[in-house]
Amino acid sequence: MTERVWDKFLTDKDKRVYQLAGYGKRGGFGTRPALFIIDVQYNFCGDAPGEDVEDGLKTYRTHCGEAGWKAVPHIERLLKLARAKNLPVFYTQSERRPDMIDSGVQVGKNHRGGEKTGIEGTHATQTVAPIAPEPQDILIGKRKPSAFFGTLFMSHLNFLDVDTLILTGCTTSGCLRATTVDAYSYNFKVVIPEETAFDRFEASHAINLFDLNCKYADVIPVDEVADYLQTVDGREAA
Repeated sequence: MTERVWDKFLTDKDKRVYQLAGYGKRGGFGTRPALFIIDVQYNFCGDAPGEDVEDGLKTYRTHCGEAGWKAVPHIERLLKLARAKNLPVFYTQSERRPDMIDSGVQVGKNHRGGEKTGIEGTHATQTVAPIAPEPQDILIGKRKPSAFFGTLFMSHLNFLDVDTLILTGCTTSGCLRATTVDAYSYNFKVVIPEETAFDRFEASHAINLFDLNCKYADVIPVDEVADYLQTVDGREAA
């Protein structure tokens, strides 16, 4: 059996419970997918590849280190396939007002929460250049972890008749997880290409992927997702 990123964090008892409880069954793909890129912004990835997370945190408190830039080529691969089929592509636009009032209680949960490195319209909040949005893509402005909370995301998905969400980005333990659980709750098939997800904490990344794969999503290799996208019928241009 292929080793998974979470295996080294599980006890033998965890592994037995996983088998006995029946978790981890594949939910499968639907026929009308959309690709969603969550928070792959400069303030999460850093300004350039190769920057160590501890150095990057001096500039951006949300920095995830080299894991972010390692995910970018894998996201770019799926993005090209989705656009070739004219499939819906969504991005989060995660940013704040200058007075930070739209952060709410989130400011108080981090010792650096008041730092203004995520202000709307700044370089920090832009999606990194290799996977930047194009005019036909849909930007979801969010202020809370789930992209469904207080946004038009669900309305767009209904209008576009989407049945499968391919979720990429960060953080695995935060916004990616929250969006996954809500998508599952709304009865979408959810797929997370493993190489496209990232987090600043190795353990959080691994254990959240494990838990999401157990109950809410198919966490599978990006190669499988790419193969699937190549079989999907394209959509007519609007």
